Amino acid sequence: MTWADAELTDIGIQQAQIANDFWRSALSDSGISPPVTYYVSPLNRCLETARVTFSGLDLPKSQPFIPTVKELLREGIGIHTCDRRSSRSWIASHYPEWPIEEGFVEHDQLWLADLRESDSAHVVRMRALLDDVFAHDDSTWISLTSHSGSIRAILAAVGHQQFPLATGAIIPVFIKAEWVDGLPPPDDVEPWQPAPTCNLAQSAPPTA
Repeated sequence: MTWADAELTDIGIQQAQIANDFWRSALSDSGISPPVTYYVSPLNRCLETARVTFSGLDLPKSQPFIPTVKELLREGIGIHTCDRRSSRSWIASHYPEWPIEEGFVEHDQLWLADLRESDSAHVVRMRALLDDVFAHDDSTWISLTSHSGSIRAILAAVGHQQFPLATGAIIPVFIKAEWVDGLPPPDDVEPWQPAPTCNLAQSAPPTA
């Protein structure tokens, strides 16, 4: 078993294949436009999910599946070792054809062993990710392959209703991005939280 940067399980591969089947049908039967650009979380299980999801599809030659690895697109950060990413060198060696965004450092500097990112901090991180994407990518159709927690945070960041997305599922979201003058409103961000502890003392077993 792998505790740091968990690998995709056999069930996870099957779930990603369901997403692949959806895209295959959507592209051939429903005429859905394929993504123009792709972004993916740096965590191992998500990298593999993206590869299975988009492999073997009939995509336009001008729009091949070549995702960019984005640091901020990862799952909630801290405490859980499965959410501590591998090194940049490891990602580059296992996915050599996929570009890694500029500024992506060798070792994970965001993960903390004793603090977990709060939900509100997660939403702010996803908003920063979207700001970065919209500032540098003028594509109409954009694919983000991420995790359940980060998908919920993205929906919250754009004011979308919450939607419980199953593992391996896909949700389309229409976003209109506009440049607005002035400073953004302040964020009410909760501090990162320590791991929960159990304070209940064990009671002595009853005696006859």
